[in-house]
Amino acid sequence: MFLKNKLLNPKIAGVASALLVLTVGLALLHLNSRLSLSLRFASYDWAYDLSFLKLRPPPAEEVVMIYVDEASSKDFQQPFNRPWDRSIHAQLLDRLTAEGARAVIFDVVFSDPGPDAATDQKFADAIRRNGRVILAADYSDNQPTSDDRSRSRESTLTPPYPPFAEAAAGWGLAQLVPDEDYLVREHNHGPPDSDFVSLTWAAAQMMHLPVAAQNTERYRERWINYYDGPASFIGLSYKLARDKPPGFFRDKVVFVGGSPQTGLLGERKDQFRSPYTTWYSNPVFVPAVNVHAMSLLNLMREDWLRKLPTAAEWALVLLAALVFGPGLMRFRPSAAVGVAALGALGFTLGALLLFCLGRIWFPWLVIVAVQAPLGLLLAISYKSVEWYVVRRALEQQGAQAQLQIREQAALLDKAQDAIMVHDLSGRSTYWNPSAERLYGWTAAETREKNIEELLCQRDRAKFAEARHAALNQGEWIGQLRQTTKAGKELLVESRWTRVCDDSGRPNSLLVINTDITERSKLESQLLRSQRMESIGTLAGGIAHDLNNVLTPIIMGAELIEMREQDEWKKKTLKTIAVSAQRGAEMVKQVLAFARGEEGDKLPIQLKHVIRELEKIARETFPKSIQIKANLATDLHAIMGDATQLHQVLLNFCVNARDAMPDGGAILITAENVTLDEPAARQILGARPGPYIRLRVKDTGTGIPPEILNRIFDPFFTTKEVGKGTGLGLSTVLSIVKNHGGLMDVDSVMGQGTTFTILFPPADLEIAAPAAAVARPTVPGAGQLVLVVDDEPLIREMLGTVLTGNGYRVLHAEDGARGVALFQQHAPDISVVVTDMMMPVLDGKKAISAMRQIRPDMRFISISGLAQASDFETGPDAAKVEVLRKPFTSEKVLEALARVAR
Repeated sequence: MFLKNKLLNPKIAGVASALLVLTVGLALLHLNSRLSLSLRFASYDWAYDLSFLKLRPPPAEEVVMIYVDEASSKDFQQPFNRPWDRSIHAQLLDRLTAEGARAVIFDVVFSDPGPDAATDQKFADAIRRNGRVILAADYSDNQPTSDDRSRSRESTLTPPYPPFAEAAAGWGLAQLVPDEDYLVREHNHGPPDSDFVSLTWAAAQMMHLPVAAQNTERYRERWINYYDGPASFIGLSYKLARDKPPGFFRDKVVFVGGSPQTGLLGERKDQFRSPYTTWYSNPVFVPAVNVHAMSLLNLMREDWLRKLPTAAEWALVLLAALVFGPGLMRFRPSAAVGVAALGALGFTLGALLLFCLGRIWFPWLVIVAVQAPLGLLLAISYKSVEWYVVRRALEQQGAQAQLQIREQAALLDKAQDAIMVHDLSGRSTYWNPSAERLYGWTAAETREKNIEELLCQRDRAKFAEARHAALNQGEWIGQLRQTTKAGKELLVESRWTRVCDDSGRPNSLLVINTDITERSKLESQLLRSQRMESIGTLAGGIAHDLNNVLTPIIMGAELIEMREQDEWKKKTLKTIAVSAQRGAEMVKQVLAFARGEEGDKLPIQLKHVIRELEKIARETFPKSIQIKANLATDLHAIMGDATQLHQVLLNFCVNARDAMPDGGAILITAENVTLDEPAARQILGARPGPYIRLRVKDTGTGIPPEILNRIFDPFFTTKEVGKGTGLGLSTVLSIVKNHGGLMDVDSVMGQGTTFTILFPPADLEIAAPAAAVARPTVPGAGQLVLVVDDEPLIREMLGTVLTGNGYRVLHAEDGARGVALFQQHAPDISVVVTDMMMPVLDGKKAISAMRQIRPDMRFISISGLAQASDFETGPDAAKVEVLRKPFTSEKVLEALARVAR
């Protein structure tokens, strides 16, 4: 019995389990057994194979590989397995020197003179002219085997041919140190007991990289950080490198090395396995020059991998021992399996986050693949023994059951939810303290009262539904509106359960109520906020298309007006153009309001905005509605946005029109007023002082008093479905507040409604805007213009305007077609007019492609977005003229006059 109690003691069993799991983990960390090595290698490799978790840096475009491969040998008619004519290398070096390559590293050992001394001299001169060439040396470190201990350690160095070595900036050892599975994991900076350096370390010293500033850094442990699969770099054969356009190698580090093609694994002398192919049935091998380039790129970016310090590894193994040792013993076997899986997943994700974000790795599979399963096995074994050994005495079961009942009853009294039980007649039989706190009635007060009359006077139908469902279906869950003793209305989440006697007949109902009044209000506010965000998204999405529709209307009206002689028709066309332009400004305003922007505020006179609105209302409202404006002659200026104020007035007038279906009158007044202290107290937020008072009064039906306080709520409307969104007055209120104004409303049923706005005056007054003076446009002189836009009407209108003003025009319906036409006519094109948002290829990418063909080309970018200039940044931004849709013919011609040559 003593032994049994000791074995089943949770503390002793937990300590024993933790020690065993810890011992196994530490052993696998430090022993060089096959299992230990496999776990270490797999911990390094699998992190790369889980590439969906790896946060990769930008592509390695600063490094270019040039391969001495079999295809290049055929192209240059050189032997594949013997040295080439070194004048070929000299030609390549001269090009790299001319283009300003950052460095050139040869992973090709030039240890002997070539057959032609003249070509050797050309190569040496090319190396010297470049000045940033690193050559490779061959080095072998032959250690004595276990069978031949008498043999001493031998090291053989084969340096580059002296004329080449003297001309180069440096040379290093080409050897790499792979693990037994043909994967190079650690950086090789050269033998630690010699002065020789590796190829990449020599390049780092030549390039003055920070990591190579001190020699002590050379022997620090570093692990290669592979950025991607085998195709990490730009790889070219010698022939493809020669055919690349000028400037391709500027500021790039160029590696030149062999790309051998062998069949058997043992024949791979200069190839190594990629860590991204651990789970492949046929591993992918990459040339050694790629590994050299990856090592140098690590040093350039200073983002090599680091192995977690030994102390940290011990800490993690200890933590795993505690989690998977005594931790799992707290759970039943089924739950322990889930906890162990979650724990292993957590350690895996932690290791991968260290790997991806901190560039740190450690043998995490020791924990996941060994410690976690071992701890789970121990926990299941312990619980299995406990299940059969630990039994409770039968005589204690009754007493414990009674104790449990009493404890549960006590818990009901301590519960935060209101818990009550009432019989089928509605009389309360149990009323817990939380119910007393929530409703205000004590348990004694509820015993002689009916629950329905007590709580649910305002929601009797829902109460009856809950009672019927609970009695017939066993339970009911829903929301009820109830009233407290103090008369406060509550919204509760109610759960009803039928309680039956021993014979199975229902005798009472258990009700648990949770107060969700405040939560419901918060949810309503959140839904309202989400609706407003949806409006912003919708406005942003349609702004481009609406401006595309308005652009041909404005330009078409201008073109027809220019050719029309009839004054009435010209006036009508002018009205169409002005209205379309106003629509474009309103689209801009809707987009700005939905994004929470305030717009640009300038000193303006309200009377000009009112006169313009009065004119539009007279022309569009029914003749049965009279429009009158009474404006003070000395009206002060205000700081505001004319488009926003126009929107405010238009909303008031449209609402007044809808309130007068049988006709009536709208009176708009504006005057200067000065509020004294008593008058300011009558308006919320007002202060004594000067204001400009704007009033819009109608003789309509008026607003009912019960909804007068809700008219400014978003989405509240009394109009029929499809005739109103409920956003008009909420938008008006937002605009008025953004202008620092105050608003009040007064309405009498059957007599009409008056909206009053008080604006603070501006610091200066302004005169009426002078009439716009049309500036003469400079016609073209036969320049060829490429127009790229996916809207056919805009292309047609632009073509008509440009050809009518002396330009020649090419049309393209998308960016891809535009690039193709530009390539055909690049020498003749003077300017490109392109939309920024198009299918197939957008404007930004099209501009970039055209600049590759003609860097000096100038562009006019057009867009329906709020800020088209966002599409063009960088050093070439000055070569792009920005024109926002919708635009007029005059704007297009002015822009062409500025950029066309």
